Amino acid sequence: MEELDRVLSADEKAAITAKVWKLVDALPQRDLIQVSDARQWIGRVVELHGEQAIWHAIRLNGFGGSEIGVLVRNQHGVRADHMASAHDIVLGKLMRKVPDETNEHMTRGHENEALHASKFYKKYGAHRDEAAFEALKAAQGKLPWMRYSPDEVAQIPSRMLAVTRPFAESRPMSRWLADYKAPSKVEEGEEIHFQYGCQLAQGAILCEEQGIELHGLMLSQYDWAGWRLKDDVIVVNEELKQLVRNAGNWAWECVMTNVVPPYVRTPILSDSEGFVAKHAELATRLASVSALAKAADERAKELREQLIEGLGGRALDGHKVVMPGAGALTANLKIDGEKLHAALSPEQMAMVTKKVGYDSAAMARHLKSLGVDLKQFRADKVDADKLAEHAEGFGIDLEAYMTEQHVFRIEKPLKEEMELYINTHFPLVVHQAEAETQAVDEFAEESVAEAPRG
Repeated sequence: MEELDRVLSADEKAAITAKVWKLVDALPQRDLIQVSDARQWIGRVVELHGEQAIWHAIRLNGFGGSEIGVLVRNQHGVRADHMASAHDIVLGKLMRKVPDETNEHMTRGHENEALHASKFYKKYGAHRDEAAFEALKAAQGKLPWMRYSPDEVAQIPSRMLAVTRPFAESRPMSRWLADYKAPSKVEEGEEIHFQYGCQLAQGAILCEEQGIELHGLMLSQYDWAGWRLKDDVIVVNEELKQLVRNAGNWAWECVMTNVVPPYVRTPILSDSEGFVAKHAELATRLASVSALAKAADERAKELREQLIEGLGGRALDGHKVVMPGAGALTANLKIDGEKLHAALSPEQMAMVTKKVGYDSAAMARHLKSLGVDLKQFRADKVDADKLAEHAEGFGIDLEAYMTEQHVFRIEKPLKEEMELYINTHFPLVVHQAEAETQAVDEFAEESVAEAPRG
């Protein structure tokens, strides 16, 4: 691939456009593609992606490994990650949706590939199996839609990995299909993303069809924070391979019949009674803990205020007062800016202040004094009703941009129960002197109230 940021000349763009048109005219779904859609697609993709437009045009001829996991999920009514969908993939194959612009994630993966491979080879004492790599890269699957762009087909010493170590003596080198990923953050743990598994499963199918014997599949993720590779062996069974075949067949039938599958919607809870019956105990625990936490937080605030009041206005002056078995009391100095502004002149304030951020109120006053209409600076807020009205016309999956924010409200009797618990077990501290004064006052008030008149 060429440099992603290189500016192409008009002649280069014209040459690329001609190559893309040739590929488009040879597509099996060509009769279903409108000339206007093709022209718009090609112009936009050449402008956005340069020479990579040829690669994007080749991808119109089927489904690659990065797409198959989305199709498997969507065929079974499950939404895929990263706002990907069978709806958009099929639209793309019909040239009614342009590939996304190159973003930081794509650029990171592309520019990191050589470094990733080098680190992978060094880690395992491996090297690329060029013959197998090129054969897989050019493979035409038995299924018309199946394509694969391999990241790596490597020969790895069998002794380096537990799964191949038992065969090291009879088979010193083992062939592995590896997929390189460069995520912004590598998640720890052994669980592998389902869509990654589907991708490698498709590669394994094509290897079988091409007679390329594999001894293992591996997902290799570049951990930037730890400057290491997190490599996981992937086990692909026949069930997953069949899911891949079925999903690809289904989606390709959609392409060849010009039927765009709908976006997968998150199912709506219809059996609320069943949900309540199943999760009633969990909800009770949540409510109890939440109510207790709220009551505890309020009591902690009250106790803290009592402790501070015990200082009687005396300053700590940077000292730390250790409370055995409890903690320590310290204090940070805080300047009362408003009080200081009232006491000092502007000249004096200028001598003791520094610039931090912007005073939006002062800016607004200044702009208003200049006769500037402040309405143009007001922040926008998306109107959910208007978005729902126009989403289909915009060609976007509305649900991909919407999330439910769940709120759990605690019943009042339970709140009161937790408050009682806090009051019983963590009462406010009443000092002995205060208690005696309070008792005297109460006695005095009671005596006065009951004293006979006359």
